[in-house]
Amino acid sequence: MNNKTEQQKIRYEYRNEIENIIKKYDIDRKAFHEVDKFYYKKVQRNIYYTFCNYQKYPAIQFAYMWTRLRDNLKTSKLITTDWSDWNTYIDKINQFIPDKNPSTQYYLIMDGDWVYEGTITEIKKVLYEMPAFMQDFYLSPKDYSWLIIHCEDGACMFQVC
Repeated sequence: MNNKTEQQKIRYEYRNEIENIIKKYDIDRKAFHEVDKFYYKKVQRNIYYTFCNYQKYPAIQFAYMWTRLRDNLKTSKLITTDWSDWNTYIDKINQFIPDKNPSTQYYLIMDGDWVYEGTITEIKKVLYEMPAFMQDFYLSPKDYSWLIIHCEDGACMFQVC
């Protein structure tokens, strides 16, 4: 099997795992779902061009995106995990979210560059189940005013705006 085929297979495994979590935990598809195939590239572009130094790194790439952030962004304090506290770590996302309205929808970009839309409650239900194989994830409001970044390499998350 060639490298591109293998990467595509792994990419779809992430998506299938998320789909299994949605079914297993009976997650409301109005409160968490994959972004429409005709729209997800726009969401990816908006996030990348809002937060990354696209002049230096013109190719949109979400793996290790945190290494390509613009210099003028404000960065929050890091929240770390030792992996045994995963659910507590995920709950700390709330510290970064100014809008406490439970029906507000956000974009979540997961491994494989899959783009989802959902409420924080439903997003966290999915994230609780993901630590064993997840790399980075990115969470943004629909106005792209800030971005929460989980970095698997650093076992941490932070917010930029």
